Amino acid sequence: MSELSELIKINRNIERQNEEIIRLLKVIANEDEVEDDFVEEIEDEVEEEVDSIEFVNEIGCVHFIDGVDIFNITIKNNEKTINNLTGECETTNFDLAEFVANESIKRNQMLPDATVILDEENSQNLPEKLKICVERGAERAFLPLYSMSQLVGAPPLLMTVLKVDYYRSPEELAEKLFK
Repeated sequence: MSELSELIKINRNIERQNEEIIRLLKVIANEDEVEDDFVEEIEDEVEEEVDSIEFVNEIGCVHFIDGVDIFNITIKNNEKTINNLTGECETTNFDLAEFVANESIKRNQMLPDATVILDEENSQNLPEKLKICVERGAERAFLPLYSMSQLVGAPPLLMTVLKVDYYRSPEELAEKLFK
């Protein structure tokens, strides 16, 4: 589990503990305004542990997002393999990732550590997509330039934890990745 995942988990635990302390203090003070929603939330909450993904760096391997899942595409001996690393669904939206994987092979270079590529189609609801990247252990994301305006509402912590870079075209993306 990455340091960020650990910090997020610790922060959530501290928040829950503080809310529980406040609730108990209200009970002790005989306040009838005990937050029933909070009690139900705690009882019903079954928090899933989000596992980090091992962003294996090898030539011809690219991690990308489609929907809410992280995939990787690996090209070896002119055969491509696509794996869903976080779910069960399949993807047909891998053209950009395939282009980058082929560039990786052509240039005989690996992508930078813990890098995720987002294409134009998957740069909608960007703060949520970047949150998925961070929770899964990504450290760097490449996004289409036009999606920059969506990050105005993103949590500041997200932007300090994840290095974000922008590209205008697939060719510019390849140049930035393999400089």
